Amino acid sequence: MSAIAAGTSKKSTTVRPTPLALRVVRAGLRAASSVAPAAAERWAARQFFTPRRLRRPAAPEVPGLARRSWSLAAAGQRLAGWSWGEGRPVLLVHGWEGQAAQLAGFVPGLVAAGFRAVAFDMPAHGASTGRRATAPDFAAAIRAVAELTGPPAGIVAHSLGGAATVYALRQGLAADAVALLAPGAEPLEFAWIMAHSLGFRGARAARVVELIRAEIGGTWEEWSVPGVARDLDLPALVVHDAGDLDVPFEHGRRLAAAWPDSRFVRVEGLGHRRLLRDARVIAEVTEFLDAAGTRAVAA
Repeated sequence: MSAIAAGTSKKSTTVRPTPLALRVVRAGLRAASSVAPAAAERWAARQFFTPRRLRRPAAPEVPGLARRSWSLAAAGQRLAGWSWGEGRPVLLVHGWEGQAAQLAGFVPGLVAAGFRAVAFDMPAHGASTGRRATAPDFAAAIRAVAELTGPPAGIVAHSLGGAATVYALRQGLAADAVALLAPGAEPLEFAWIMAHSLGFRGARAARVVELIRAEIGGTWEEWSVPGVARDLDLPALVVHDAGDLDVPFEHGRRLAAAWPDSRFVRVEGLGHRRLLRDARVIAEVTEFLDAAGTRAVAA
């Protein structure tokens, strides 16, 4: 068992109350549904691709290291990006409603290990342009950044960024290794969760889920992350918190079980986002990528 798995916090059993804003949205949707049910369903499906954005997104700050800023056209938008250090690149990929600054804690260790740390804001996130984004847009952005930087020595990806990384690998992205932190495994599950959270049930919830699938394209089976991972030929480290309230712990475990060359690390007491700042997680990820890079160079 990894040293970082020995946490002392127990799995949270707290049930978070429904936010007032969500209750207001539900009430509005009920009213709209009585007049124009199809329009209400289309509106609900669009929310699956519309992230909440911070009013003042923060650029990543890493004390003591010089930062290079850059921008890139990808997925129909202009991406904002930053890099530190020299050497082969390691891409830092944030998740849904996240931003590059959340992964700044990985930069010092990666630079010290001889890598160039590359972080960027996804379409419709942070300082990048856009209002809507899909998982395919995330994957396209990752591939575009890799084309700019050269083949990455590694990728560190959080949440939806982890799923998008897997999709990008299926589409031909080459990397020596990936570290996936609290990755989502089944977009279909999140589509149902979103539909239910907005108050849709039964056939109406099913129509919302189908509208989401039509926007993404393909079938839900094609977007199953473990299904894609079964065919990937590179090492992966999967880290997930047992009490994650945003992406269920089982998602990470199922993904690691499907990945032929993977190691799964269970952590406790860090939730969905605090693991991005945890020194033990950062050290384990850095050591994993460093070892994988050494093996790749030797090969």
